[in-house]
Parts: sequence; C-alpha cells; structure tokens
Amino acid sequence: MVQYQETIWCDGCGVEITWIPLIENEFHYCCLDCKQGLRCECGEFREEDYREDNAQAAVRVTLHP
Repeated sequence: MVQYQETIWCDGCGVEITWIPLIENEFHYCCLDCKQGLRCECGEFREEDYREDNAQAAVRVTLHP
C-alpha cells in the first residue's frame, strides 16, 4: 500500500482511493476487479468526474465574474 499522509492509493491500478478500500493481506484495492487482478474503470470514472467539476466551475466563473 502506498500512502501519503491521509491518501491511499490502490495496489492494483494506482488510483487514489477516497472511499473504503477492499483490504487483503495488507494490500488496499479500490474495487473487486483490482483485488482479482482484472482491469478496473475506477480511475476512468474519477477522472471524468473531475473534468466535469472543473468544466462546471469554469462556466460559473465565466458567467459570474
């Protein structure tokens, strides 16, 4: 497990885990797919959410300076 201060990173795919991780043999996983060694989509969804949040913030700043 990689941990920086309070941040936990998935031992399977490397995504930052901001929810309760799955733990097995002291390894932390973001989802069951990572725990089973499969490809997961957790990082893709998180990145997409991040982009949407930033796009919405940019619109608010533009409309309401």
